[in-house]
Amino acid sequence: MRITISLLVAAALSVPASAFADDEGAILVDATHILPRSGVHGGGDGIGAELRFLEGHDVMTGSIGGFATVGSEGGPSRQDLLDVHFQIGIKPEHAAHLAPYLGVGLDVLHVTTHTMEADYRGSTLGVSAQGGVIGMLGDKFMFRATAGYLGAIVPGTGDDLGAWVLQVGLGVRMDD
Repeated sequence: MRITISLLVAAALSVPASAFADDEGAILVDATHILPRSGVHGGGDGIGAELRFLEGHDVMTGSIGGFATVGSEGGPSRQDLLDVHFQIGIKPEHAAHLAPYLGVGLDVLHVTTHTMEADYRGSTLGVSAQGGVIGMLGDKFMFRATAGYLGAIVPGTGDDLGAWVLQVGLGVRMDD
């Protein structure tokens, strides 16, 4: 799992600014927390990274990113998640240094569920929705804080992955 997290962060940090063409963008690193589900699993903690596309002062924003979390003990199972996602969202046009944000995403997930009897693994597609704030710290740094819901059914395990995800990210803005 540590290798996966390291590769995810390294890939996000190695993308050159020219990849954004005429758009502005930012590379963010996120702290990620999965809230516990009573009677199912104890939540989890991890790290993520994303490329956030900023269309100047437009209302639209999007990102490509992912996260990895390691499940915590609590309940009859523990779940580790690896997520790669594409998200689109809206924010107020001409937002100042702090703006509300709403987004939806399509997620590719790999879930490992650890139980007392065995470990179950499966990959699937999921959907997510999040809300929060995004903003600028000066001219160069960007931050975001979001709460969202990630939903999927994992084939092979039958797990209903319904997870509330909290993320706080900080990154560097890249101008073309």
